[in-house]
Amino acid sequence: MKKRTLLLASLWLLAACAGNRREARLTSEPSIERALDIVASTSEGRPLIRFLYKNPARFEYANTPGTCHKLSLKTREIFLPLDYKGSDLVLALAIARAAYIYRTYLLTGIDEVISEEEELGAIFQARLALEMNLVNADFEKAGGAREIKSDFCTYVLENSGYAMSQARREALSQDVDCQRPRETLENQRVWLEKTLRAINDETFYQLLYERDMARVKKGAMPASAAMKNDAVLRAMPTYEVYRYQRTFYDRQNDSFTRFGKFYSAEVRHDASWRAAHQADLDRAREEFSACNLVK
Repeated sequence: MKKRTLLLASLWLLAACAGNRREARLTSEPSIERALDIVASTSEGRPLIRFLYKNPARFEYANTPGTCHKLSLKTREIFLPLDYKGSDLVLALAIARAAYIYRTYLLTGIDEVISEEEELGAIFQARLALEMNLVNADFEKAGGAREIKSDFCTYVLENSGYAMSQARREALSQDVDCQRPRETLENQRVWLEKTLRAINDETFYQLLYERDMARVKKGAMPASAAMKNDAVLRAMPTYEVYRYQRTFYDRQNDSFTRFGKFYSAEVRHDASWRAAHQADLDRAREEFSACNLVK
């Protein structure tokens, strides 16, 4: 009886361990699993990975062009460039930035990737690169990883403000393969105010439909989903549309407020981190002194 009890206890423990295999919930790719472990080994990345275990997203390689991350926020899917498979360290940086944006979406309620998220993601990614002690050879293994390296070099050789400005320019550039241009928080606010003024006419339907179609054009939403959203909204009774409009406005406005506070807090954290890691920055400046910065 005692042996049986011990056996059952052992089986329960094994089952619990198997159930806690966190990588299996996040990806089917061994190289992505290794990269996730690298992110988890850093002090900046560890809380992010813990968050992912509690709020899983699916990480896979993209089967479309572009050396950039692509996110499907609603379905919790994140697609990574296959070019980065040659370097676990560079792949870890790509994962970290995309996962950071995904976490921001869940924490703030911003339901579309905006340029300000890319700004914060870029400096978060740079901090991880410094913790990982990356060298030039790591980028070469990933085909150069031009955009990641450029953002990192700007962070190291210039400052956080320059790195964020560069990330913003990249986010606002025209690149359909990378779901760009991104929206900005200001543009989102202006658009939301239009929805408030549209409460007493039928332009509300058109505003939402045009927004969805813009997402379709950037590859961030299938056309079928845009048409379905429009059909569902137009089928609502008038009194429900009014209630939906008000709820929609309040929810979006709250998410903008949360994001504004989040953004400020993250910028302050980065400033504190840089002040505490001057030795790491000095080492990286020597290693990457020949970087060709994108102005």
